[in-house]
Amino acid sequence: MKITVGIVGVTGYSGQELLKILLRHPNVSIGYLAARSLKKPSPLGEVLPSFRDIPGLKVHPFKLSDALASCELLFLALPHGVAMGLVPKIFRKPEMRVIDLSGDFRFPSKNVFEKAYKMRHTTPALLKNAVYGLSEWTREALPGARLVANPGCYPTATLLALAPLAAAGLLEKEGLIVDAKSGITGAGRSAKEDLLFSELNESLKAYKVDNHQHTPEMEQMLVRLGKKPAGITFVPHLVPLDRGIYSTIYAPLKKKLSNRQLREIYEKRYGNEPFIRLLPEKVWPDLKSVRGTNLCEIGITMDRQGKRAILISAIDNLGKGAAGQAVQNMNLVCGFPETSGLIWPDGRD
Repeated sequence: MKITVGIVGVTGYSGQELLKILLRHPNVSIGYLAARSLKKPSPLGEVLPSFRDIPGLKVHPFKLSDALASCELLFLALPHGVAMGLVPKIFRKPEMRVIDLSGDFRFPSKNVFEKAYKMRHTTPALLKNAVYGLSEWTREALPGARLVANPGCYPTATLLALAPLAAAGLLEKEGLIVDAKSGITGAGRSAKEDLLFSELNESLKAYKVDNHQHTPEMEQMLVRLGKKPAGITFVPHLVPLDRGIYSTIYAPLKKKLSNRQLREIYEKRYGNEPFIRLLPEKVWPDLKSVRGTNLCEIGITMDRQGKRAILISAIDNLGKGAAGQAVQNMNLVCGFPETSGLIWPDGRD
């Protein structure tokens, strides 16, 4: 079985990564590629030179009627605030499916979205219809879904590390600290002065300290898993790397655990997950090991007092943090093998 898919926003970093994955996907044919900034249809290799050896594909100025006529499923790799205006029109075509990589449908609450993203939500009726696509933890809700909200990159790295403790009811409701670093592609492809090479090279800086839009996204999922409020102090940093998210988490627990007990919790939950790499004791993630993959590496230990878990996770922000997870979600939505098209570092499907 094959489906025809399209990408709106293919010239962005996440859109390009999506295209790389989908071109090798055995269950997918590319029906439509669009960029809102384009003035006329152009060969793919002219718009994106890294795809010069891919014949026959063109990138079009976005036109909704063309997208609907060409596809069964659309990936929206667009800035926050754009998808909410498109999805109701897309859904005029029966059975059309959407995987949205922006933040527009990640919250079931209009008020929480508007407070986090500082913009008005124009289609709040659709919020409760969206499935939050943290694949390993919302897998059962994804088959047949029409609208999937792909999680943010920081929440993906952080929640995959924290979720087993939240689900076990072990997290204290206060004192949770997340210190995370991101590569520059996480800020998108638009030209911005503070993202120039000369501004970022040989530097490191925190931003949106305890005020990032991904904080409530992480908190709501922890509440969903643990059934109780969980507050996070979240401090993101920008580092002079192209891609990658490195999240160091200090998680106070309700009871003391040994390292063996902590590891048993994670092995039980992640032992059979194809894209979670739980590292051995005293081995810690590194970004090179996950670059270009849909993997999340996780290292875990208890602190010396046995009441605080130290969790470290690493993902590729364009892979597991965006395009890779979007394809993983598509596989689950459409009933394909979950790993289909998502190549492991050693080349295995």
